[in-house]
Amino acid sequence: MRYIKKSFKIVLMLFILYIGYGVIYGNFHKIDSSAYRSAQLFWFNMPYYLDRYGIKTVINLRGEQQNRWWYRDEVKIVKERNITLIDYQLSSKRYLNPKEVQKLVEILRDVEKPILIHCEGGADRTSLVSAIYKYSILKRSLEEAKDELSFIYGHLPLLRPEVKAMDRSFKDFVTFRLSK
Repeated sequence: MRYIKKSFKIVLMLFILYIGYGVIYGNFHKIDSSAYRSAQLFWFNMPYYLDRYGIKTVINLRGEQQNRWWYRDEVKIVKERNITLIDYQLSSKRYLNPKEVQKLVEILRDVEKPILIHCEGGADRTSLVSAIYKYSILKRSLEEAKDELSFIYGHLPLLRPEVKAMDRSFKDFVTFRLSK
């Protein structure tokens, strides 16, 4: 029983640290010098990242949500900096067929760089779009691109099977591209 309590405390502490990291640092990571990925950033950390990395375009994978405070803050912050905001609504539970993924490739290819890609937690939707970016825009290997769909960023399909849709979307897109 003592071992279980101690294990529970350790797991709880790790969970709290993970959540704290996600909120304070925004699960922010560099893909390359032209692209960055994150969770939802807020009034206290978004301006820092946008300014520090010279972001020109923000791709919000949560979609336009005018009635939500975080969205209104994001719109205000990017507008103040003359940054383009692209709202592209995705669900981490919904499979994207290769043609839908190709539309994302076109957006990623055509926007002004550097870009910031984000969703709510920066784990699933952001991982998919980051993998697409690495594979299709940066022309990196499949193995290197798949690294974006990693537990390091919070992408945990073993614990949350519904997000396997992101892995399947990427895999089928690559298969589709290779078959051409």
